[in-house]
Amino acid sequence: MSKTDKKAGSETLEGRDPELLRRVYEVMVLTRAVEDRMVAMYRGGDLLGSLYTGHWHEAISVGAASCLRPDDYMAPIHRDLGAHLWRGMEPWQVMASFMGKATSPTGGRDGTLHYGRLDLGIYNLPSHIPANFPVATGMAFAAKYRGEDKVCLAFCGDGSTSRADFHEALTLASVQSLPNVFVIENNQYAYSTPLRLTSHSAKLSDKAVAYGIPGVTVDGTDVLAVRDAVGEAVARARAGDGPSIVEGVTMRMHGHAEHDPADYVLKELYEEYSKKDPVELFENVLLKGGVLDDDTVKKVRDDARQLAIAARRKALADPMPEPSNIEEGVYAD
Repeated sequence: MSKTDKKAGSETLEGRDPELLRRVYEVMVLTRAVEDRMVAMYRGGDLLGSLYTGHWHEAISVGAASCLRPDDYMAPIHRDLGAHLWRGMEPWQVMASFMGKATSPTGGRDGTLHYGRLDLGIYNLPSHIPANFPVATGMAFAAKYRGEDKVCLAFCGDGSTSRADFHEALTLASVQSLPNVFVIENNQYAYSTPLRLTSHSAKLSDKAVAYGIPGVTVDGTDVLAVRDAVGEAVARARAGDGPSIVEGVTMRMHGHAEHDPADYVLKELYEEYSKKDPVELFENVLLKGGVLDDDTVKKVRDDARQLAIAARRKALADPMPEPSNIEEGVYAD
């Protein structure tokens, strides 16, 4: 497992905005509640295809997204529901995407995990990761070319760092000093391939050396450690100093998708990370720091559960696409 470069960000809450801390917690709790509900929907046959979730990735997705301004760009992946919810995506829209409903962001024409909203600055995820990285590089290039004060945050997994599009995007972004922040979600398996068979780097953030840019590795279960590292990278990018890599180390506590039993994962890893639930860890930090009390925790969790239930009810009732407009939005060269 990768070692971290910095001490955990949650060691102290001194100087942090309590209102922001509560919002980060609320979105992490909502992310878990929505994905738990969607797992039940998958098992109950509500969804048309498979389901990809981000259990134990909440600290990375929410912590990173919380560093952006509303007009910044974002290119998330299939583990980043928390980033979508932070930017304003409605839970029912995500569920509708996995159900192929007309009310989904793609109008039901592209199902499962391919959802995004350009009005929120969120690029639609492609299946092949990190195919979002070259696009994120283009988004950052456009912002710089137009003289816009914008940053583009992009996510990928550990296996993606061995792909050509990762190298191409990082090379261009570094040479052009583009306002990119590249977050690597190291959950230690690229589908069923363990990290030791995809990279010989002690830390995936070490790859930043090849591009002449900063790279840092943090505990991906500590939302404030993620936020601190990504916040520094965002500030650097916004100041015109170019891109950075932030690696968050966590564990994928469900299979690659819900159809995958993940029996190839070492039992010891599951046991280790079962004690490092990022939502519970942050909750305990906020309770200890006096930002939350037991009654507030119960209300936040109950509200998130009810919102997820209501989202399922709406998505189930929403219509399927009309066959008459099937060719709209289809392009060919």
